[in-house]
Amino acid sequence: MSVDGAKQRLIDILGPEQATEWSNGHYAFINVWRPVGDVINSAPLGFILPSSVAEDDWILLDLIYPDRKGQILGLAANPDHEWVYMSKMTPHDVAYFNIFDNRGRASIGHSALDMVEDPNISTIRKSIESRTLVRY
Repeated sequence: MSVDGAKQRLIDILGPEQATEWSNGHYAFINVWRPVGDVINSAPLGFILPSSVAEDDWILLDLIYPDRKGQILGLAANPDHEWVYMSKMTPHDVAYFNIFDNRGRASIGHSALDMVEDPNISTIRKSIESRTLVRY
């Protein structure tokens, strides 16, 4: 999430007055992600290690909605990116990771990975993700 996108989303969620109050403290947007149903066998959620991301890898992306415009950060492909993932996540596993922190904690680039762990299992990945506002 971009700085401008985070500021606007804070206003969208809390209103201008409370957003101003929160802006004076420490807040962040995190993603909470978990499988639903079966163990993840295909297209697991992958994460790029922040230490392998160059500043100019980040790209501003506009999200256009009927009633508002948002802005997030995407990542340009870079062969220097180091990817990790949790193998065979179950519905009891939960991943939570930073996507914006107003005090500078690194954002975590993430995406589904184009892979199948066990070709003998044919379940389709089902998951749920929630972008969550937190205050420290």
